[in-house]
Amino acid sequence: MNVPVGNAQSTPPPGAPSPGAPATGASPASPAIRLLPDAVINQIAAGEVVERPASVLKELVENSLDAGARHIDVEADGGGARMLRIRDDGCGMDRDNALLSLERHATSKLRALSDLDTIATMGFRGEALAAISAVSQFTMVTQRAGAPAGTEIQVNGGAIADVRDAGAPPGTEITVRNLFYNVPARRKFLRSAATEFTHIRHAFTLEALAHPDVEFTLTADGETLHRLPAAPTLLDRVRDLYGRELASHLREVRHASGSVAIGGLAGLPPFSRMDREWQVVMINGRPSGSPVINYAIQTAYRETLPGGRYAPLFLQIALPADQVDVNVHPAKKEVRFRHPTEVRDIIVEALRLAIGGSTREPARPIGEWRRRDEKPAYPAPFPPPPPPTPVPVPPGPAPSSPTFAIQTGLDLPPPPPPAPPVPVPQGAAPSAPTPTPSPVPPPSTPWSTFRILGRTGPYAVLSTPDGLVILDPRSAHERILYERMLAAATAGAVPSQGLLPPVPVTLSPTQHNTLLRHLPTLRDMGFGLSEFGSGTLLLDALPADLPPSAPPAELLSDLADALAQSGRTAARDWARPLIAERASRLAVAREQTLTDLELETLVRDLSRTEMPYTSPRGKPTVILTPLRELHRKFGRE
Repeated sequence: MNVPVGNAQSTPPPGAPSPGAPATGASPASPAIRLLPDAVINQIAAGEVVERPASVLKELVENSLDAGARHIDVEADGGGARMLRIRDDGCGMDRDNALLSLERHATSKLRALSDLDTIATMGFRGEALAAISAVSQFTMVTQRAGAPAGTEIQVNGGAIADVRDAGAPPGTEITVRNLFYNVPARRKFLRSAATEFTHIRHAFTLEALAHPDVEFTLTADGETLHRLPAAPTLLDRVRDLYGRELASHLREVRHASGSVAIGGLAGLPPFSRMDREWQVVMINGRPSGSPVINYAIQTAYRETLPGGRYAPLFLQIALPADQVDVNVHPAKKEVRFRHPTEVRDIIVEALRLAIGGSTREPARPIGEWRRRDEKPAYPAPFPPPPPPTPVPVPPGPAPSSPTFAIQTGLDLPPPPPPAPPVPVPQGAAPSAPTPTPSPVPPPSTPWSTFRILGRTGPYAVLSTPDGLVILDPRSAHERILYERMLAAATAGAVPSQGLLPPVPVTLSPTQHNTLLRHLPTLRDMGFGLSEFGSGTLLLDALPADLPPSAPPAELLSDLADALAQSGRTAARDWARPLIAERASRLAVAREQTLTDLELETLVRDLSRTEMPYTSPRGKPTVILTPLRELHRKFGRE
C-alpha cells in the first residue's frame, strides 16, 4: 500500500529522541504549511495588478477597448482613490458572463496555451476585475445591445453583495470606490490626491494616444479636463492633448523593413524636455516600452540633442504578434522582442530618416499613415516668415577679407569681388551706405534675412525679422562638415587629401580590430588606412573637409570606440554617421575668430543643411529669441 510521505510512520534509529521529546539545542519546529484563504490570495494578486488608481484606469480602459468601445468616459474623484468610474459603449455582457468575469483567471481572450504566442488584445490574463474588486467597493452595470435588461453587480472586498437587473444603455460602466479600504497597509502608501490624479492623467493620455480613433473624456472632481473627439490621425490627437505649438515641431515617422513597421511623430529641436514625459511608445497599439527601444531612441537623437534632453516622440511599432512577448510584466508595461537587434536598428533608421527630413514608403500601412497621394496633415516645422523690411544701419568699417588660415579651417569660398561704386549725382550729398541684408535660400530655418550685430565672447549676434539669433560658429561648422561628409559618402565621392608623411597610429587590440572590421566604410568616408604591424595602422589620407592638423591618434581612437559601442560588425549605414560626427567634432576643436564675411558664409552654409539647429553632438547651433518673447519681457503685451 502506498502511504503519503507526510503521514509515514517509522521507528526512530537507536539513540534518536522520541517524536514527543524536545530536541536539545534544536531550532523550534517550523509552522505547518496551510493554504491561504481566497480573500488573502485575491489581495496578494491585486498587489501585482493594482498599484494605484492609475493602474485601475489602465486595466478598465483596456477592457473597454477590447469590447469594441468607440466612446470612453473616465471620471475621478479624490485622485481616483475615493472614486473612479469608467463608462464605455462596447459590446457589454449578459448576467452569466458578468458574474464569471469577476472570477480569477476568467477571460474571453485565451483558449489554449498557444494563444499566448499571438496575443492581439489589450488584456488577456483575466485578473483585472477580480483583483480590483478584491480591494475596493466595486459596482458593475453592463448591458448587451438588444437585451431586455442589463445587470448590476456590487462587490465589497471580493465578496458579492448584490446582483440584480438594471436599466442601462449598451456597454459597461464600472465604478471603483474607496480603493484599498480593506488593505490599510496598501492604502497608506497612496500619495496625495493631486499626485495620484497626475498618474491618472498620464495613464489616460497614453491610452488616448494609442487609440486616436476612439473618443475619450476625462472628468476630475466634476470638472471636464479633456474632451477628445475621435481623430483621423495621431497628429490631430497630439494637437488636442498638447497644443499646436508642440504639433508644429513634429515630423512624420514612416518606415518599414521586413516584418517591422515604424510610424508616428518625431520631434525636432529646439523643442525638448529634461524628462521623457513627451516620449510615448506604442507597440501593436499597446502603450509599452523596452530597454531596446530606449537605447534606439537615444542613439537616433544623439546627433541632434545634447545629453539629458529628450525630444517629443510618439512612436508606433507594428510587428507580428508572435515576434513580441507582452507577458513579461505583471502590468504589461514592458515587452520583449524575439529579434531585438532588428527592431532596434529599424527604429534608429526610421527616426534618423524622419528628423533628417526624409521618409520611405512603408511595406504596409500602419495606424493613420496617409496614402501616397495625400498631403501632409500637419504644417511645416517652421513656416516661412513674412518678407522683411530692411532696416538701415550706420556705416561701419568694411569687413576684412578672411585670412588664409581661417579660410582653410572653415573651407569657405573666396570672398566675392567688391561691388562697383554707385555714382552720386553732381551737387547731391553722398548718403551713408546701407548694408544689403544677406538672403538665405531655404525657408526651413527661422531666418530668411539676417544682419550681423556683433560678437559676445565666441558667439555671434544676428538680427532677423523674427527676433535675435545667437550663433555658435563652432557648432555650426560641425554641422556643416558632418552633412558634407555624409552627402559625399552617399554619392560615393568623398574627396581625400594625402598626408605627407603618413602617420602611424598605435591602438589597443580592441580598437585595432574594430577599425579593421569597418575598413571599407572608413575608406569610403575618405580615410586612407592600412595595416602597419601589430596593433598599428598607417594613416595616409583624411577627408578633404578635415584640416591636416586634425590629431590622427585621437581621431582614430575616438572612431574605434564609437564603432565598438554601436554593437554591429558590418553596418555601413550605421557607421557613416558615427564617423562623420567624430571627425567633424575634432576638425573644429580649436577656437577661431571669424570676420563678418566669414560669418555670413557660415550662416548661409548652415541654412542649407537638413538640421541647422544642432551640431552632430546635439549642441545648439543657434538660439532664437522671437520678437514676441522680447515684447513679453519688456511688458509690451
